[in-house]
Amino acid sequence: MKKPIFFKVFGSYVVIILVMSAVISVFSFSTIRTHYEETLALELENVGRALNARILTLLEKEGPQELDAFLKKIGTEIHARLTVIDTEGGVVADSAKNPAQMENHKYRPEVVQALEGKIGRSRRFSYTVEEKMLYVGLPLDQDGRRLGVLRLSLLMRDINILQHSLRMTIGRTVVIMAAASLVLALLFSLQFTRPIHKLTKASRQAAAGNFGVRVSFSRNDEFNELGEAFDRMAGQITRLFDETSRQKEELLNRIASVPEAITVFDKEGRITLANESFKKMIGLEVPEGKFYWEVIRKPGIQDLIGRAKSDRRHLSEEVSWDDKLFLCAANYLGLQEGVVLVLQELAGIEKTDSRPPSI
Repeated sequence: MKKPIFFKVFGSYVVIILVMSAVISVFSFSTIRTHYEETLALELENVGRALNARILTLLEKEGPQELDAFLKKIGTEIHARLTVIDTEGGVVADSAKNPAQMENHKYRPEVVQALEGKIGRSRRFSYTVEEKMLYVGLPLDQDGRRLGVLRLSLLMRDINILQHSLRMTIGRTVVIMAAASLVLALLFSLQFTRPIHKLTKASRQAAAGNFGVRVSFSRNDEFNELGEAFDRMAGQITRLFDETSRQKEELLNRIASVPEAITVFDKEGRITLANESFKKMIGLEVPEGKFYWEVIRKPGIQDLIGRAKSDRRHLSEEVSWDDKLFLCAANYLGLQEGVVLVLQELAGIEKTDSRPPSI
């Protein structure tokens, strides 16, 4: 089944828009999610740097209990978990749990990196709080000595809630953009295919014989040039048809005035043209459309026509019709596969002259 070009053009835009919307949604969320987690990690790092001096003071002068109380107070205020770990991996203080009940943290990735003097980062499941968390570890250094590690962490659950909200925002934005793009694609497809529909309609009218049809476009592009070319073509065809009709009319008038009887048969043997002389000979006003053997009941002439058609050549011979002698010429028409029959009365002409009559 033939599909209109509008559906092909608009369908292509729909596929492209949907694919691009899906790609944008996936990559934009992935990029924003990575950027968001990076931003949170930097914020934890900055908080850790801000608390570094106070934690070192509590760690060296006031003891673990004061430090643990301080971490629990600060952790509640900043909604993050803080843990101080010594160089052997032992937990000195923690804002969420009892340090004495916590296992050794020396081999945790963020702690290992911090003990090496780097900023440690990690995202994994915490068996202490039984949830996935984002960790940032900072080295605690005092007078060139490494006293331990300050680790800050956030629950991924809280991050995921924010990211879910972000995902919904991105989704709504993409849907709105896709809908706007589809509307624009629809308008563009209509604008693009409207000239094609107009040209198609005009072509069908021209094919049906209406060569007076014209197309015009109020646009300065290839469609306008195509419309102008169509108009010129239709005008030229109209002129050619008018000229052909005029020539045909002149030819028919000349044939009608010829004294010889002239008729034309198509490849089926039907009469397509007959002049007045032929009509008088057969006694019919309208022989067109009849088979030649229905109106010419002379076996000799029928045989001559049949031989001229089968041999595909010109044949002529003398025949008798109503006690008159005629020179009968049958000319084969190659393109039409028909035959032109000319009957010329031989009154006053020697019977030995078998030259075909001129028409």
